[in-house]
Amino acid sequence: MNERTAEIRDLGLLSAAVVLGVTLSFEFSLIGLPLAAMGLAGLIFRGRIFPAGMAAAFGVAAVAIVQPESIIFVAPALVAVFLAVFLLPRVDAQVVGAVLTAVLSVAGAGRDYVLLKGQGTTLYAMLSSELNKAVAQQAQAAGGSTASTAQAMRETVSTLLSLIPMMYFVTGLVTAIAVIYGIAWAAKRSGRTVMVPPLARLDLSPHVLWPFVIGLFALAASYSPIAYAATWGTVGLNLVWCCGALFSLQGLGVSAGVLERTGVGPGVRILALAALAVIDAFLAGIPLGFVGLVDFWVNFRRLPRDGVTPSSPNPVVSDRF
Repeated sequence: MNERTAEIRDLGLLSAAVVLGVTLSFEFSLIGLPLAAMGLAGLIFRGRIFPAGMAAAFGVAAVAIVQPESIIFVAPALVAVFLAVFLLPRVDAQVVGAVLTAVLSVAGAGRDYVLLKGQGTTLYAMLSSELNKAVAQQAQAAGGSTASTAQAMRETVSTLLSLIPMMYFVTGLVTAIAVIYGIAWAAKRSGRTVMVPPLARLDLSPHVLWPFVIGLFALAASYSPIAYAATWGTVGLNLVWCCGALFSLQGLGVSAGVLERTGVGPGVRILALAALAVIDAFLAGIPLGFVGLVDFWVNFRRLPRDGVTPSSPNPVVSDRF
């Protein structure tokens, strides 16, 4: 295969990845957006900006035909991915990740609001109905429930419903991480450098501790006789759990660093990290979250800090863990 043929093949595959990724993103954003990001980055890093734009436009047109309401999510998400591709060669991944997470979270909430409003309901009402049905079935299977048990179940449902903003944040965060590492993968294969450290050297800014502290104060305030105590409680709960997701990411980075030091192969590392993430999710993010929180003070991996991030002296590119 000559160079020209290989170039045409790569152009076709990358364009197809963009179209397919954008088309999938309205329903499966965690798969579609990273796929679209890899295709866009591969095209843009090769200087093929016009084909990248055309492929994205075809994908958006497909979404507009299949589910027009989802343009509310796909359009801003795609703009954010384009910005990420252009910014990552010169801007730290944490800054780009923060912007991506914010855009994807808000756009996802907006899409669901419009879609459910068209069905005559809201996400809160739909989840409330489903959770109450599940609680009723559980109580019936247990042969009924006491007044105290019923009250506890109602409080659990109320707590879960108050965490809806956190659910959007976590979805946006995980998708943003996948998009960034997808761009890093494309950059490496295009001979470009981006400001994305490997997971083993990922070290979040200590400024993420501030919303965690604010959330704790808001939770404490919700137990005092002040106005809007319930609102303070909801805000505090969401801040604490959103920061908990970030601490879990930091803890996953610590785990990746430990595995790297043991000398195990990349395949084993990926499987081990995936297993850790699944177990951590079942345990409400507490184990990895605790490790990540402690790491801000202990610095298990002995990473350079005190105002110097691993990516600031020398830009790095990594698509590995």
